[in-house]
Amino acid sequence: MYQDALAEKSGIDITKLISQKKKAEAKRLRKEKKEARKAKKDAKKNGQEWEGEPDSSENEVEKGVATVEEGSKPDSTLPRAIILELSPVNFLDTVGVKTLRNIQRDYGDIGVEVVLCGCQTGVVENLESGGFFSEKVSKACLFSSIHDAVLHCQTDRAKMNKDDEEMQATHF
Repeated sequence: MYQDALAEKSGIDITKLISQKKKAEAKRLRKEKKEARKAKKDAKKNGQEWEGEPDSSENEVEKGVATVEEGSKPDSTLPRAIILELSPVNFLDTVGVKTLRNIQRDYGDIGVEVVLCGCQTGVVENLESGGFFSEKVSKACLFSSIHDAVLHCQTDRAKMNKDDEEMQATHF
């Protein structure tokens, strides 16, 4: 219910966006493989030997994935961040922790940062014991107040857009 309410409130159809992203990535990979096969075929026609290229082309594909993900600009129609204010929450069970982990992962996949603020000590302990924090999600996403979370999001956005003259904001 929490994920549905968040999707309704934010106006973001997360499943649709993730599906579109996966389809675009699969299409890009197919295109790269097709181009690699074509280059190999052309090299054979020209009498050149195709030395070690299949291995290097696979590495290029892997590098391309990282480059695309790191270098692509986020969709300007999406908010840069979502701040979940959890001060009324006294306890999180395993389902709650899993839900927050899924929200963090799904929105992160489409380029929307998710931060938590106002967490009570018990909630942070529940997050720790539930395995919420990992290499990708550190305690840096926790803030004591909404103000601190907003300042963090604005600072991150300013760093991302320092070359852009116009900064857009989305308010809920």
